Amino acid sequence: MAPTRVRVAGGLALVLIAALFLAVNLIVQVGGAGLRLDLTERQLYTLSPGTRSVLDKLDEPVTLRLFYSATLSNQFPAIKTFAGRVTELLDAFRRASDGKVRVEIIDPISYTTTEDEAVAAGIQGNDTPSGESFYFGLVGTGPIGGREVMPVITPDRESFLEYDFARMIVSLTAERKPVLGVISALPLDVGFGGPMAALRGQSHPFAVYSQLSELYDVRQMAPDFVEIGSHVDLLLIAHPPRLGPQQLYAIDQFVMGGGKAVVILDPNAEVAMQGAQRGAPPPQTASDLGPLAAAWGFKVDTEKVVGDGDLATKVTVAGNRRPMDYLVWIRAGKAQMNTADIVTGDLNQVMFATAGAIETLDGATTTVEPLIETTANAGTFNPVAVRMTGNPEDLAKLFKPEDRRFILAARITGPAKTAFPDGPPKVDEKDQPNPPKPGEAPAFGARERAQVTDANLNLIVIADADVLDDRLWLQDGGPGAGRQQQVPIADNGNLIVNAVENLAGSTDLIAIRGRGPASRPFTVVADMKKAAEQKFLTRSQELQAKLQATEAKIQDLRGGGAASGAIVSAETEKALADARAEVAATRRQLRDVQRSLDVDIERLEANLRFVNMGLVPLVVALVALGLSLARQRRRRARRGVN
Repeated sequence: MAPTRVRVAGGLALVLIAALFLAVNLIVQVGGAGLRLDLTERQLYTLSPGTRSVLDKLDEPVTLRLFYSATLSNQFPAIKTFAGRVTELLDAFRRASDGKVRVEIIDPISYTTTEDEAVAAGIQGNDTPSGESFYFGLVGTGPIGGREVMPVITPDRESFLEYDFARMIVSLTAERKPVLGVISALPLDVGFGGPMAALRGQSHPFAVYSQLSELYDVRQMAPDFVEIGSHVDLLLIAHPPRLGPQQLYAIDQFVMGGGKAVVILDPNAEVAMQGAQRGAPPPQTASDLGPLAAAWGFKVDTEKVVGDGDLATKVTVAGNRRPMDYLVWIRAGKAQMNTADIVTGDLNQVMFATAGAIETLDGATTTVEPLIETTANAGTFNPVAVRMTGNPEDLAKLFKPEDRRFILAARITGPAKTAFPDGPPKVDEKDQPNPPKPGEAPAFGARERAQVTDANLNLIVIADADVLDDRLWLQDGGPGAGRQQQVPIADNGNLIVNAVENLAGSTDLIAIRGRGPASRPFTVVADMKKAAEQKFLTRSQELQAKLQATEAKIQDLRGGGAASGAIVSAETEKALADARAEVAATRRQLRDVQRSLDVDIERLEANLRFVNMGLVPLVVALVALGLSLARQRRRRARRGVN
């Protein structure tokens, strides 16, 4: 009877376990659908505090419609996996917003109304081998009629998707375009031909300025401005003119009051020389912000121009057909970008011309985080020497690498104090651009406000005004294409737009940084492969050298006999035979080395597959078996006692 009772008890236990399993699943599905545990190293599936703050501030619902060709996704396994991460992120937005973010996923099947809807919404279709179009884009609509479109979502943007979705939500709920105030000695708005030439179509705004004008309410600050109104959301200070004390104080108080700024300074602005006219005063080629930069914890030395031996641009000089490295025209590539920052994370190349270097000052309370740097094969020149020396070869003779990286663009963050600790500058009323009339109050509005003496900064600084120059990063689209079809050859425009976009957003948006991709390479495996390849490469090079030496020996033996006209001796014949045998043996060894490399890599991959697919489940099974046997022994022991 005892064995029967044990079997019945065991059967009941299995039934109870199955019932418990189903109950737990039902409870989780009904009441705990939003519960997730993120164990990834970079918390890939956990929304950042900045995003949660954006979602908490939503008063009205927004709708995000994802057009995703799920039916065609089996043709692209990598895209299908990436799409799963995108939908999970959108679902995280929906759950964190308490339903104020409404997510719709639409499959635009070919030749249906859903495809027409995707095309009408501005989603970009991509051709597939089957001849159908694959769609993967996002459309957002807001409560006040706002509309934002991401025509295509690409895996290379994966690190910044959280930022992109949060920025879309902020844009959809904004009541107006942010106001961008521009302070510049460059004619960004009309070009170097001047306003009249611009009216005649003979001069054009800088391309970057045109891009910004489409996105923001751009307003040029008057040359004689003495304060910055509260309606200004962000400043673009691009190669500023020489500013007076009142103007510097106005900028200081704007930033101390929480305002953001993109600052572009230059020790040698080649772009400023474009508008120079014969007989006119020389253009302003250097720019700085006087005491402001020092208060903000950095400087751009107006006496230093950076050159880089590894990033130099090839140029052709008259009288010399061979292209030469022009050290002060720098092509900063992906390796020089801070890929973790929103501003530079998706840039590939930025062109700089006679740029300066951003240096952190001793005792600075702010943090200078590099966005773009040179290589270590870099040094500095005097700007006067650069202007006087037009030949790249002469510059190369002056070049002295300093074995350190120079910062070309940086984000400045952290606490700082006002540059005017003694209060507003004392300025006579008669020195004001528009002095007050008798009986009127002073027009200098900055003095009417209480001074702000400290703040947490968030600035982006670029040490080169030439990044704005169309000639540096645009080229014509071809014969008859016209100005409107100029093609970017570098990401200069994206750098400026990204910087303005990032700082023009809310503090919550600025706090959202890029995160690593979800796919994690096997770095240990990659290192092992690299080490194995290096080991066999060294052996292969040794054998190649031995082979070449042996073949040279054979040539010498043959040549010696032919040159003397004598019959080849038995010793020479033996030496030739030995050499040929050595060649054959060396070639066999080379083949064995290559085969060994392939075998070792395949064995490593096979071992990894076994560990992941076989060993781990086997260990789990053995642990379960051990626990089961231990449980049975305890039951037997209890029955024996009873």
